[in-house]
Amino acid sequence: MEPLTPSSCIQVLLGISRGLSHRTSIQKTLDEICVHVESYFAPKHLAVLLVEPDTGDLTFNHVVGEKVELLSGKKLRKGTGLAGWVADRGEALLIEDTAADSRFAAHFLTAKTKGSKTVMAVPLKSAETVYGVLELIDSKHGATFTTETLQELSAIAEVTSVALERAYYFQAMRRMAETDLLTGLANKRSFDRYLEREIEVCKRYGTPSSVVLVTLENLRKLNEEYGTSAADKIIQMMAMVLTEEVRKVDVPCRIASNTFAVIMPNTAKPAALDVSQRINNKIVQQGATRQLPFFSLTMDVYTGVQDDITPLLGICDLSKTKFQGFRKLRNVAANLFLLLNEERQAMERRQYYRKGVQLAGRFTNSETGESGDFLLENLSLNGVGFTSLLGHRLARNSLVKIEFRLDDVRRTEVSRLVRVKYISDRYVGCQFADQKSYDSDLGFYLMR
Repeated sequence: MEPLTPSSCIQVLLGISRGLSHRTSIQKTLDEICVHVESYFAPKHLAVLLVEPDTGDLTFNHVVGEKVELLSGKKLRKGTGLAGWVADRGEALLIEDTAADSRFAAHFLTAKTKGSKTVMAVPLKSAETVYGVLELIDSKHGATFTTETLQELSAIAEVTSVALERAYYFQAMRRMAETDLLTGLANKRSFDRYLEREIEVCKRYGTPSSVVLVTLENLRKLNEEYGTSAADKIIQMMAMVLTEEVRKVDVPCRIASNTFAVIMPNTAKPAALDVSQRINNKIVQQGATRQLPFFSLTMDVYTGVQDDITPLLGICDLSKTKFQGFRKLRNVAANLFLLLNEERQAMERRQYYRKGVQLAGRFTNSETGESGDFLLENLSLNGVGFTSLLGHRLARNSLVKIEFRLDDVRRTEVSRLVRVKYISDRYVGCQFADQKSYDSDLGFYLMR
């Protein structure tokens, strides 16, 4: 793409500003801004690095260009490299000619910048605190970055900061509404929403769902004898154990001042009882190790199945959510990195029921006699998506038999009847036509 003329920088600023009205995701806001910056400056390398508030290290959050494989997800030590220099000083940096700049070889030359000719980087700030760096290296068209282009990038960075702060505050407000601020776990409001979803999955697909309740019986006595600080340490320790001892798909929550709950999808009661015992043992062990005051726990397990979801329905009215203030989340620079990670984890949880895979398989259309090999790309309890290795004559609503083997320990063979719902060239999206009340092989495979 040809770069836009310098006078059209205002169009980039307007484009970012228009996105403010509907972007509420930090990551999507960053992605959209990078598209505008890339189209305008046409850099060979573009990166957004975010500062980790605890260490000051920088993480490559968004990378575009020739260095994607080298840099994506990597970290940069505090104060090192171009971005580290900008983050430490809070100043924009321009190197018009790396060969003529004495600082470059001495301080900035790394594997990322080797072979570069012109570089510019600007800080992303909240008030005067730097929480990120926007970095561009070389132009695809051989142009040199100048003081004028640095001024334009600085202006874009200021609007970028406004856009990111707006997305941040939206996420912070949502976290305030959905999260227990003492423990960082989902609160009662979130618990009700997650449990409602699990009940629907249980009713529709027949997958069992369990909830483990952990109750701190002597919380009031702990507050009276040792003070709220000691009681809070016990509660935070319990939250830590719950987070560490459950699967990624499970949802640990604090639903009352003295009660925790863990929603465990696709889990029958015997397995949930085992988990509850393990949690109980680990909490007791941690309490002794940390020399915390004596506390007593009660563990309860509730399981719903397709024919009887009453045990799960009875949990919803156990406690009421108390309103928590927003004060702890007002600092954008200190919390943006945290909320972005939580946003990603939430996205992973939402994507749980559709798992990306790479499995070989074969389809057969009994009506036409057509058959062929495919690569299975995604799998859920509801259906599959695959790409045929050769062309196909499948049509929407065709009834097709598919066969593939899971890459689990048992190398489980799966043979299902599916109905074609979506076709794009060689990619085919299908819904299971032979829905089973509970497919344990797929269910446990998706939990991994």
